[in-house]
Amino acid sequence: MELTLLSLLALLLAGAGVGLAGGLLGIGGGVIAVPALLEILSHLPVAQRLPLAIGTAQAVILLSAVTAVRAHARAGSVDAGLLRAWLPAMILGGLLGVVVAPFAPPAISLLVFAAIAAALGSTLLFELRRGGGLPTPPVGWLPPGVIGLASAALGVGAGTLSGPVLGVFGVGLHRAVGVGAVFNLAIAAPATLAALTGGPWSLAALGQVSLPGLVLLAAPAMLVAPAAARLSRRLPQRALAWVFGLCLYAIAARVAWRALAGG
Repeated sequence: MELTLLSLLALLLAGAGVGLAGGLLGIGGGVIAVPALLEILSHLPVAQRLPLAIGTAQAVILLSAVTAVRAHARAGSVDAGLLRAWLPAMILGGLLGVVVAPFAPPAISLLVFAAIAAALGSTLLFELRRGGGLPTPPVGWLPPGVIGLASAALGVGAGTLSGPVLGVFGVGLHRAVGVGAVFNLAIAAPATLAALTGGPWSLAALGQVSLPGLVLLAAPAMLVAPAAARLSRRLPQRALAWVFGLCLYAIAARVAWRALAGG
């Protein structure tokens, strides 16, 4: 990774954005970290850039998830019923995502990432809800399986995807956030391991994990997130949801443009 002053500041700001999004609205870091890394790594061919961005994002998600799971476990806010219903299928989907990710065409991966960012933005802007409870197996295994696959293959936090999907099925945010942290950990751990073993190690990168990118994203995120979580209780959530929703639309448009322009 070629670090100029501008790219250094960009990664620090992106890391702060990851912490803000997670603390204020419970959004995982991958949807912000991957596009930021794609911009910083623009000197590399997209076939090299995308795996490095995704692998680094998975490591950032993993570090954040460890502390989040501990906090939610201590607070007793992890819904055991939701874990039993969704975690097995999500882990299987995540393992499948780790396997298929290296074979996915970069342009397709970028377009799917853009679609996910746009869909997340829509859930924030329009508060999409269906209600009626979770679907029962075997159909009920499909949503967590797809979430696990997409999370592992694209570097988007599993909790980032599970929160809106659970909301569509009528699961309240307070139930979704705790299990979302566990989902993040369950998917990011094998995905990070795969990234670490996906190439040679050096002072700049461990396999497909950029060390400068990891440090510059994770450090400000972990500093900002606790303060953002405290601040979230005093700020209007609908206004925040609109701001982040529009930011996700902008991210989706930028990533889609990169995909259509060939990287």
